[in-house]
Amino acid sequence: MRSVKTAFRVIDAVAEHQPVGLSELARRLGLAKATVQRSLAVLAEEGWIKQDGQDITRWVLSDRARLVAQRVGDHARLRDAALPSIARLHSDTLETIHLAVPDGHQVVLIERLDSTHPVRAVRPIGSSLPLHASSNGKAILAHLPEDEIRAYLDQGLASPARNTKTDPDALLVELKLVRERGYAVADEEAADGVASVAAAIRPHGRTAVAAMSISGPVSRIRPEIYHYYGEKVKEAAEAVSKELASW
Repeated sequence: MRSVKTAFRVIDAVAEHQPVGLSELARRLGLAKATVQRSLAVLAEEGWIKQDGQDITRWVLSDRARLVAQRVGDHARLRDAALPSIARLHSDTLETIHLAVPDGHQVVLIERLDSTHPVRAVRPIGSSLPLHASSNGKAILAHLPEDEIRAYLDQGLASPARNTKTDPDALLVELKLVRERGYAVADEEAADGVASVAAAIRPHGRTAVAAMSISGPVSRIRPEIYHYYGEKVKEAAEAVSKELASW
């Protein structure tokens, strides 16, 4: 644990004082040079820092570190744009509203407003699912380029719940329907007993940067209200898309 804390201190110091050398880092942090050197070696090996191109004895943040920082900033911007629509959806439906973003072949939950019902859908912030296994994921997957969709579906598809669809041909048909109607549905595909309806957030009508969903137990999120909730979440996602496009 001490070595992890030291590594965080070192990367913070590099970020603040870059380009910076070993001796300066050790002095600023009040640590032995050998201790700082070990942290630098680990951080460099993991791709968080790199040697300065002008002086290999000095260190700077890597592109990986900058990308992570950029994504944090992008998520904050996304949350700011989405929260009013999330609040309206929550007020209109009284169900749990999820905001999720793509991360490779996964979709990651970054914001949630819980239902007030005693029985509700709850998924921890930061949790992830394969793109094909949730309504948020399918809403995002449907708007990827065709070759990327086929490459994704050609891999082995996991089945985290009883109804998760794993047949590539069936999913291709469903993704086409998602594009046509503007929303995706998952009926016990992400978790047993839970259904959801989601729409993609696509600034300027391009690739989806996120998706938002209405989720709840299958006793309340029934097939006869999929379209009603689908239109509501689609309208909300379009409002967020327009807000992001205007920034």
